[in-house]
Amino acid sequence: MAELSSLLEKEASTEIEAIVAEGKKRAEEILSTARAEAEGVLAARARAVKAQREAGLVRARSAAQLEASSLKLRSQHEGVQSVFAQVQERIKALVADRQAYAGVFATLLAEAIEGLGGTAVQAVEVAPGDVEIATAAVAKAGLGAAVTANDAVRGGVRLVTANRSAVENTLYGRLSALEGELAAEVSQALFGAKTD
Repeated sequence: MAELSSLLEKEASTEIEAIVAEGKKRAEEILSTARAEAEGVLAARARAVKAQREAGLVRARSAAQLEASSLKLRSQHEGVQSVFAQVQERIKALVADRQAYAGVFATLLAEAIEGLGGTAVQAVEVAPGDVEIATAAVAKAGLGAAVTANDAVRGGVRLVTANRSAVENTLYGRLSALEGELAAEVSQALFGAKTD
């Protein structure tokens, strides 16, 4: 019986070793699969983080480029507006120089008369400070129209006909009319780039 017990013990021991060996093999397979899955998950997360980072950089670059373009356009606009403000100051200085302005006013009056195409002038409207210069220029031009002060007319003249049509020729009006057209040229001169 001792032999049978020893034989059973030996068989049980062999079976236990086979089961343990099978368990170790299965555990290694599970561990290997788990490691491969973990590496796949880590690689996928790393790719996702990299993609998010790159997308964030692209968004940040785009936002920075938009902001830079906005700042550039704003500074160009301010530069152009500054030039037009300086031109208005020069017009103001010209109007204040009564001797120089008298010749300019006579030219503005002659152009306005020409713009009426022979229609009779009933009234000549000018800024309150220009009445004296206008009276002299109207007399010299041979117009029989009355000169009246009008606060709405600055740096030039408005001629009114009997049917209430009017032709206005002022330095400020000309500047205002040309501002849109000249803005691109001023920007090109200041910044060397065209504005769209």
